[in-house]
Amino acid sequence: MNQKARLTLILSKLATAHTLSLHDIMTLTGASRDTARRDIVKLATNNLVERTYGGISQPNTFSKLDQYLDRNTDLVQTKRALAKQVSPYLLAAPLLFLDISTTVACIPQYLNSDNPGTLVTNSLDIADQALRHSNFTTRILGGTLNPEQRAVQGADAIAELHKYRFTTTVLSCAGITPEGIYYAYDSDIALKETLRAQSEQLILVFDHTKVNVKHNFKLLGLDEIDLFVTDQPLPDNLTTLIAPSQLIYA
Repeated sequence: MNQKARLTLILSKLATAHTLSLHDIMTLTGASRDTARRDIVKLATNNLVERTYGGISQPNTFSKLDQYLDRNTDLVQTKRALAKQVSPYLLAAPLLFLDISTTVACIPQYLNSDNPGTLVTNSLDIADQALRHSNFTTRILGGTLNPEQRAVQGADAIAELHKYRFTTTVLSCAGITPEGIYYAYDSDIALKETLRAQSEQLILVFDHTKVNVKHNFKLLGLDEIDLFVTDQPLPDNLTTLIAPSQLIYA
């Protein structure tokens, strides 16, 4: 059974069972323990399930199963294209914050500046990519590590953010509608609100799968974003609210 079939089966069963243990998933799909764990990580990373002690549960949100299962390497290329498109707006930033996101994680490979600044992040993966590919000085926030999101969270991280005044902060999102910008986790709330207060410019980078999608928490209004970078033309209900000068397509 390939991964797409396994994930379909897991989510179908989860819709009625509401929770599944690792053993349940192994029995359901016939997969090994390691394969079942990888499937859990894939589903959790894409906000289709919540990880629990020993298994998964239904998230307090909608399911974007079909959209997720149709993703392939083209989406990876889309994320790289978005990262490359936004990078010229970041090269002159003396103090840059890159927030946790698989799209934002592609940005450091394009950050080589004649006058490199300092890059701060809460993401282990972004910090790793910055050390490998960028000539920006790299700092990571202190605080509690979330093993699922591979990010620093908690009160210590928020307190440290208050020490900075970022030239530019780059965010992604779980969804964007005319009503605002949505995120999946309650742990996002305090951090995003602090970043908004501590940043001179906010740039939102997102692909077409996030458009007209609502998620658990609406944290930002469209008027709080200075630049929107996406991969496909936005529908009229969004373009009428965003100035053409604020909208960049990859």
